[in-house]
Amino acid sequence: MPVSRLDAEDCGFPHFRIRSPHKDQQPKIFDFSSHYRAAEALKFGLSMSEPGFNIFVLGLDRAGRMTATLDYLNKAMEERSAPDDWVYLNNFSRTNRPRPYALPAGEGRKLLSAMETLISHLREAFVSAFNAPAHLTETQTQTEEARTQLREKFDALREYARERGLDVQENEKGVMIVALNEEGEPVSLDEIPKERRNEAEDAFEEVAEEARKTLLSTRDLEEQIADTLDSLRRGAAKVVLKPRIKKLRDKFTSPGLKAWFEALEKDILDNIDAFEEASDQPAIESGDGKIPETVDDRYAVNLLIDHSRDKCPDVVLEPSPSYDNLFGQIQYRPMGGGMHPHFSLIKPGALHRANGGVLVLRAESLLEHEECWGFLKAALRDREIRIEETHKGGPPTAGAPEPRPIPLDLKVVIVGAPKFYYTFFSLDVDFRNHFRVKADIDADMPAAGRNISIYTGLLRESALARSGIPVDNGAIRQLLGQAARWAGERDKLTAQIERVEDVGIEAGALAKSDGRESIRAADVRRAIEERRHRNSRLEDRSHERVQRREILIDSYGAVVGQVNALTVLDYGDHAFGLPARVSARSYVGSLGVLNIERMVDMSGPLQQKSVMTIEGFLKSRFAQEFPLSFACNVTFEQNYGGIEGDSASMAELCAIISAISNVPMRQNIGITGSMNQFGEAQPVGGISHKIEGFYRICADQGFTGDQGVIIPQANAENVVLREEVVQAIRQGKFNIWTIEHINDAIELLAGMPSGDRTDGQYPTDSVYGKAMERLRKNDLILRDRYAYPPRAEM
Repeated sequence: MPVSRLDAEDCGFPHFRIRSPHKDQQPKIFDFSSHYRAAEALKFGLSMSEPGFNIFVLGLDRAGRMTATLDYLNKAMEERSAPDDWVYLNNFSRTNRPRPYALPAGEGRKLLSAMETLISHLREAFVSAFNAPAHLTETQTQTEEARTQLREKFDALREYARERGLDVQENEKGVMIVALNEEGEPVSLDEIPKERRNEAEDAFEEVAEEARKTLLSTRDLEEQIADTLDSLRRGAAKVVLKPRIKKLRDKFTSPGLKAWFEALEKDILDNIDAFEEASDQPAIESGDGKIPETVDDRYAVNLLIDHSRDKCPDVVLEPSPSYDNLFGQIQYRPMGGGMHPHFSLIKPGALHRANGGVLVLRAESLLEHEECWGFLKAALRDREIRIEETHKGGPPTAGAPEPRPIPLDLKVVIVGAPKFYYTFFSLDVDFRNHFRVKADIDADMPAAGRNISIYTGLLRESALARSGIPVDNGAIRQLLGQAARWAGERDKLTAQIERVEDVGIEAGALAKSDGRESIRAADVRRAIEERRHRNSRLEDRSHERVQRREILIDSYGAVVGQVNALTVLDYGDHAFGLPARVSARSYVGSLGVLNIERMVDMSGPLQQKSVMTIEGFLKSRFAQEFPLSFACNVTFEQNYGGIEGDSASMAELCAIISAISNVPMRQNIGITGSMNQFGEAQPVGGISHKIEGFYRICADQGFTGDQGVIIPQANAENVVLREEVVQAIRQGKFNIWTIEHINDAIELLAGMPSGDRTDGQYPTDSVYGKAMERLRKNDLILRDRYAYPPRAEM
C-alpha cells in the first residue's frame, strides 16, 4: 500500500487568490456560504406571522453570529412601519387595575402632552368659572334663600316655644330650650313655681319634639341647598370641561379611548374640589387601596412605549434577561410615611420595547436567568405581556397596581453556541413549540470565489476601522492562511471571522507602533507568534518536563513494545500537541489485550471501543487456525488525568504487535490515527497541533534527518503548520508520512515488511510472521505444558 511524504508546500499556509468585493457591494457576514442557510432561516422565520415561528441562531463563538444577526434583523425591520405606542391609563372604577391602550406611533406622546395641558388649564378654568359673576350671583341667591328658609323655621320654632312659656336659643353647641319667668327672662326649671312646674315640664317635652322635627327638616333643606350648590358648580365645571374633553375625543380615536374619555369627564366632575388643592398635596383617595394621590397622578398618562422618533420596529437586545428586565416592573415612591406603588410608576421591559419588532437574547444569558424561561414561554403561549408585582422580597402592598396585560406580537431570536441548543433548549418540548425555526451557521466554508471576496473585504474593513491603517495583500493572505489553520482544512476557512479579525487588529497595533502606514504579512506573523507566546505557558512547561526527563519521550532509537502516540491538549485559549508514550508488554495467556486505563476507570468509552477494535483486527489476522493465545497489557505511560478518543488506536496496535513479535519500533517517528477492524487508517482531529508537538520534541532533542510523524492519508488536507515547521520539512530535518493502512505504519516503524499472508502463512522475516510464530508457540505452551483448554471464541 502506498506511503506518501508531504512536501513543504503541502504543509504551510495555503496561498489563496485574493478577490476583492465589488466597490458598490458592502460585504456582509451572512453572505458567506457558511451563513447562507442561517440567513434563509431568518428570512423564513420573520415572514411567518403565525405564533411559534421564533428563531434560534446557533453557531460557533466568534463566528459573527450576534453581529450578523442584529445587522440582518435591523435591515429586515427597515421595510416595516413603526409599531403602536402603548400607554397605561387610570381605571377609575378599579384604580388598582390600570388599562393599557394602543395608539399609532407618536400619538402616545401627544396624548401625554394633551392631558398635562388639560389638567393644568382646568385648574385655572375652574377657578375662573367659579368666580364668574353669574355663578357667584346664582350661588349667593341660592344661599340667601336657604338662609331665609332656615331663619323662618327657627323663628316658627321659637314662637311655638314662647306660646308655652319657653324659649329656644342658639349657641356654638347647637339649639338649647330654656324656661321663662313672668318677666320673660330665662330661668331654670327649679325657679318655676311649683304649681306651674308640671305644666312647664310638659311644655318642655312638646317644644323639644318640635325642635327635633325642625332640625330634621333643616338638615334636609341644607342637603338640598348643598346639592343645589354642587349642581351649580358641576354645571359651571361642565361648561368648561365638556368642550375640552370633546376636543380630546375627536383628536384621539384609538379603540377604547372614547369610553375612557367619558369616564375621565365623570371622574373630574366628581373630584372638582381636588383641583383647588395644591398640586403637590394628595387630594384624592385612589380607590381600592385608599392611598391618597394628587390630581396630576390620578389623571397621568404613563407613556410606557414611545415610538414617536422611530420609523420602523425596534430590534431589542436584552443582555440580562431577568424578570424585571424582560417584563417590566412597578416602582415605588415615598408617600405618607411609607413606600407606595402607582400605575404611573409602571416601567416597561424588553418585551414591551420589542413588541411589534424583534427581541434578541443570548442563550447563555437566558440560562443564567433560568427562572425567567418559564415566564417567557408563558408569554409566547398566551401572546400577552403580564407585569406581576414581585413585592420586592416582602409582603404585597395593599392596593398595588395589577396592570392588565398588553397583547404580544413579536419575534424572539435566541443566539447561542450549538452546545446550548442541543443540551438544554432542544430537549424542552415547549421550546420546540415556540422556536420552530433553526438558523444553523456552519463551522467553516469553502475557501474559494465569493467567500474569499467577502472574507477579504471584511478583514480590510475591520483592520482599517480599528487601527486606522490599511492592510496589504500579503497580510490578507497570511490572515486567510490562519483562517484555514483554524478551520483545520487547507481548502476551507473558519466561519469564526471575528477571531481572525482580532489577529488583524493586533497586527495593526504592531504596525502602528513601528510607524508603518500599512499592515504587512510580517506584522500578522508577529501578532500570531506573540499571541501564541502569551498563551503557551502550559505548553512550555510540558516540554520543559520532557527535556528534564520528567516525562519520558525519546525521538531516537528503537524499542520493543513502545510507540510515540500524538495527542492534543486543549485549554480553551490554547491547544498544543504533546506526544504520549504507549507501551505494551506481552506474555503467555489467553486474556488478549488488557487496557490498563480501562481497568482503573481512566478511559472513556471511545478509547475502550478502540481497544476492542484492535482485538478484532488481531483475531482476523492471527486467530484463523487457533485461538488468539496471548495476553498483553497496554497503557499510556505517565497518564494521570484520564484519556478519551480513538486517535491513538494505530499507535496502540503498533506497540502490541511490537511486543508480540519482539520487533523494535522506531522512537524517532510519532504516529496518530484511528483504525477500523480491517486496519484501514481513519482521520483524526487536531492534526496540525499533533505534528507540531512531536516536531518540538525533535527540535529540543536534536534533529537527525529521519524524524517525523505518520498520519492518515485522509488527514493530508488538514495539515496547516507554522512556518518554523514548514522550513524544517523543506530543509529535510523533519518528515510527514501519510498512510492508508496500519501495515504501512508498521513497516515505517519497524523498518521491515509487515507481511502478506500466502497460503495461510506470513513470511518468517516479516513483522506479522514473527508475531504469528510467537502466538503459535504461546498456543502450544497453553495446550501442552499447562493443558490449558482453548479459549471460547465469541
